[in-house]
Amino acid sequence: MLNFLNPQYRYIQSRHNIPYTQADVQGEVSVTSIVIPCTGADFIEEAELSALFASRYAKQAEEIVIVSDQPVALFRNLPPKARVVTLDVPQREGSYRYKQIYRSRLIKIQAPLYAATDAILMIDSDLNLLKMPDIRPKDGHIYSSFRQGKMAAKLEGASAGNKPAYYRNSIRPYLVDHVNSAFLVATRKSWQRLCPLWQALFNDTWHLMDDTQPPTDQLPLALLLDMLDFKTVNLGDWVNWPVSKRIGGQEAAIPKEVIGAHGGFPLSEWQKYLQSADTPLLFKGQDYTRKVRYLTDAEKKQ
Repeated sequence: MLNFLNPQYRYIQSRHNIPYTQADVQGEVSVTSIVIPCTGADFIEEAELSALFASRYAKQAEEIVIVSDQPVALFRNLPPKARVVTLDVPQREGSYRYKQIYRSRLIKIQAPLYAATDAILMIDSDLNLLKMPDIRPKDGHIYSSFRQGKMAAKLEGASAGNKPAYYRNSIRPYLVDHVNSAFLVATRKSWQRLCPLWQALFNDTWHLMDDTQPPTDQLPLALLLDMLDFKTVNLGDWVNWPVSKRIGGQEAAIPKEVIGAHGGFPLSEWQKYLQSADTPLLFKGQDYTRKVRYLTDAEKKQ
């Protein structure tokens, strides 16, 4: 059936990619917890840096929570209001090629549950907050930026027996714009509904699918937002501004409009920003970012 004749498709579209300027998606309580998932000792430094930026530029936050598989004692440079929660997350079987990435996604999916307040922002450990807008979530909504590309493309090339059947009649995974999970805001009640099902769908999806590609948390999230009938709210591109893609390989200052600066290596360049936000910075290009973030376990050891 053509999409415009499908009432469920029209219904989902009406609840998808809603601008935050629309008054009926704005709640009462501003973000009070910032959660930063961090997996592996090699990502501790960037999580500490992300926490430092959150402490400096999101002053209204009551707490900053790093959720990790690493011991608290290894986090030696924490700003005020920051604490570490250590999770014991099981490994995938020995033959799986992306065990650390899989593990990192499991920690991320559970991380918001360890916040103590009712309005929670979760950001990736390589995202630095350069300001904090007044985002007030409502139950049954999730707030983010949007990226172009159908998440269902992750299913292409898989054999019929490996494709989870529950994606077949879903809608959001097949839309050309999808919620980007590097910057997500929701209420505590919403996270409590989302996280357990998100984890179950993630596990099932990537146990059925083979390991020819890194496991993504965004594919099951797109499906889950359909299942739970959530509204998805677009905060705009500035909350998740890709540093390496925009200015990587050339010396340039970070635009004043940026809210969340995603990526940006080496981390030492960010120390210059902390001294002066007007300083031109020289980051590596996006080819480097993808190379270091999506390695198989064997490639990481080389």
